[in-house]
Amino acid sequence: MEVLLALSIGGLVLIAATALLVTISQAWANRPATRDAFDAHVNGVSHFLTAVLEEASVSSFALPKDQRVDLQYPVGFSDAEDPLIHFYLREAPPLFFSPYGSANRVHGYLYPDEQDGLSILWFSELQELEKNDQGRMEPEDEDELRKTLVSPFCEEIYYCYYGEEDAAPDDIKEWEIKNELEESEKTDGYRIPAFVKLVFRWDDEDLERTISLAVENLAPTGIEEEPK
Repeated sequence: MEVLLALSIGGLVLIAATALLVTISQAWANRPATRDAFDAHVNGVSHFLTAVLEEASVSSFALPKDQRVDLQYPVGFSDAEDPLIHFYLREAPPLFFSPYGSANRVHGYLYPDEQDGLSILWFSELQELEKNDQGRMEPEDEDELRKTLVSPFCEEIYYCYYGEEDAAPDDIKEWEIKNELEESEKTDGYRIPAFVKLVFRWDDEDLERTISLAVENLAPTGIEEEPK
């Protein structure tokens, strides 16, 4: 009797699990097309940002301490709490539309906004520029910054750091994810994260994507060269 009872209970559990699997499969098969569009949008934005940041280089106007990807305040944003992730492109993609033709020699800033989503603020070195207090060239006025919307669904951004800033090469390092930029202990500014995590939200569903920041200048092989 105990064996029969155990078999009966096991059979009921198996039937329930099978019914649940079938229900989930049917729900997935009957999901609306907009769900696929949301997935495609998130993947497209992630691939776009990854490609853009991989193409980042150092401007001829850059200061000696500037890197391929760094943190800067665009014109008109000096009163903001945190700087924005800044990069430079010799040739911008078609998404950076300019009324004067194709955009070249572009400075871009990742600009997350609670209402509008994720945008890129940018200007071209071919515009009329002036030198700011830090010695960098920028437009004379904030109105000359152009804004390109990347995703209205990106509602959160997190900054990923690997280990402490003053960690030695042999120290054990751990990943830390923060919702704000980490202040630097070596300078008066902020520490550049290794990755940013973007959270896209649509219809109470979240999708996360991690974007690498091309901070280090690597050799053509992709391996950092040892100092000579």
